[in-house]
Amino acid sequence: FFQEKPVFTFANEMGINMLETSFVALQDLSLDKIFDEAGRKALYSEIPKLMEQGFVYLPGGVCLSGMGRHVSFENAVAWKVVGEDNNVHCLAFCFVNWSFV
Repeated sequence: FFQEKPVFTFANEMGINMLETSFVALQDLSLDKIFDEAGRKALYSEIPKLMEQGFVYLPGGVCLSGMGRHVSFENAVAWKVVGEDNNVHCLAFCFVNWSFV
């Protein structure tokens, strides 16, 4: 699915706070930088289901902020965003009940 290394292109204020970054520096983060191996495996194993049904629930875990601090989250939802041409434009994430560890 990912032909290039996925990067973050947008986040609301809470996403910016969780990732400890700025709107300008957000594009320098990638999924590989914030998800640990277990998180990446969980996400990548759900990609076929995500592409088929449009969204998936991801189990809770720990990721890293842009500053390297651990962030725990209860669970997350990932969904595909489709462009006007019906091709997948990007993936969106919502992290539920996150906090710095």
